[in-house]
Amino acid sequence: MKVLLPIAVIVSLVLVYALWGRSWLKSKAWAQPFFTWIEPFEIFLFQKSETILFARLKMFTGMLLMALAQIGAIDLTPLMPFVPDQYEGILRAVFNLIPLTITVIGWMDERLRKSTTKPIELVAVPEATITPEVAETLAVADMAKAEAIAAVKAV
Repeated sequence: MKVLLPIAVIVSLVLVYALWGRSWLKSKAWAQPFFTWIEPFEIFLFQKSETILFARLKMFTGMLLMALAQIGAIDLTPLMPFVPDQYEGILRAVFNLIPLTITVIGWMDERLRKSTTKPIELVAVPEATITPEVAETLAVADMAKAEAIAAVKAV
């Protein structure tokens, strides 16, 4: 159990960085040297996407919990006297599936982030209300995005 507190602190710090800290620091002039230094690590680890960082944090947490459960650092034995005998097997199975579930959810989040191509404001527009002018503007935006991706890949 002594190992869980430092892990919880590290996960909390990464979570705060992903949800609020990174965008707040980006707005501060004094933090720009930090981002110049850390940018290569951000690109390598999570492609500078807070969403991917959060997804990978979930995957890491799930794998870490799985490893800790396997080596016996997390033990259900003190809780078992409170569980009726017929539910012990189910409780152990559910408990053992939680880390895998967290890992798979993180993987799904990352996959969805990589396949998301439009801002939510554009996705949320009902198809019936899209006028020809809006459709043309969306097509131009998609072409511009494709050109920008091609230009970046060419560098």
